[in-house]
Amino acid sequence: MFKKIILNFFFFLPAWFFEFIGIFNKTISRGHILDSQTKIFLNFIPTKDLDEIVNIDIPRIRSSYESRASFISTVPKPVQSVLFEDIQIKQSNLRMRKYSPCKSHTNKSILYFHGGGYAFGSIETHHELLMYYSAYLGAEIYSLGYSLSPENKFPVALADAMTSYEWLLNSGVLPKNISLCGDSAGGHLAASLSYKLSQDDLPLPDSQLLIYPMISPGCETESFKLYESNYFLTASNMRWIWKKLSDNNMNNNNPCFDLLGGVFQKDKFPKSIIVTAGFDPLCDEAEKYAYLLHQKHINIHQLHYPSLIHGFASMSKLKRAKLAVDNFLDEYKKIL
Repeated sequence: MFKKIILNFFFFLPAWFFEFIGIFNKTISRGHILDSQTKIFLNFIPTKDLDEIVNIDIPRIRSSYESRASFISTVPKPVQSVLFEDIQIKQSNLRMRKYSPCKSHTNKSILYFHGGGYAFGSIETHHELLMYYSAYLGAEIYSLGYSLSPENKFPVALADAMTSYEWLLNSGVLPKNISLCGDSAGGHLAASLSYKLSQDDLPLPDSQLLIYPMISPGCETESFKLYESNYFLTASNMRWIWKKLSDNNMNNNNPCFDLLGGVFQKDKFPKSIIVTAGFDPLCDEAEKYAYLLHQKHINIHQLHYPSLIHGFASMSKLKRAKLAVDNFLDEYKKIL
């Protein structure tokens, strides 16, 4: 309870307070300064070396993440009322949560895939976040509880994503009225689904928003090495995530797994927004992916927030993070 009080007070403090503190203790990399409030907040985030855990402990860690999400909200309250209901997809074990804002601003339906490295995260851990997104965008969102690794290796989660997409189509939603969205692992899953649909000549969603997505198991970019520790997502944990997701070494040759290996065609891919953060190990690989799409003349827009870290969207009670989230949601509205 004491920690909760301290955190609420921390979120309440004005931006100028952190800007003043930041004058005396700056973290600078590649010409950019780490946001001061975010830097302090990193001390409140528990870190765990995933290499130290065994598979039998993973369900317990998942439960602890859900408990932490319910302990204190790190996301602002929705700007309007949002109703939600859980849906069971028939003939499968898949569950989705549908978010419906009281005032809609678009007829598009967003299919959302949560982050958590494919091994953690759930509908529950992202509930407050999607309440905020749905309210801000005035859009209907379907959050998928896809199968997690290491119990379910690639491409099981991709098959789940395909099932949920087909369910939307069978429910009468037109492809042109569907947008895919996801953060981190969920960003990878959204992009992977878009690629598979394009390669199989299946109806494509109209757009996608990829928020600091996982892109490639290579793990060799400059940002991966620069920010290998101390910035929430660590390099060793990222390698663990790819290892637990992969069923065999051949996955690295699958362009639905390593997105940098894809062969793209103009007009056969949804218009895309990619969000990147400056102090994120995944920053450079996401930028490479954005450039790959740009080279193929695909409608792609990268939004870069140089002072923030991986996961900032789920920490948007932080002043600078909220500005960034509202900014990329404003840009997302333009393509919905």
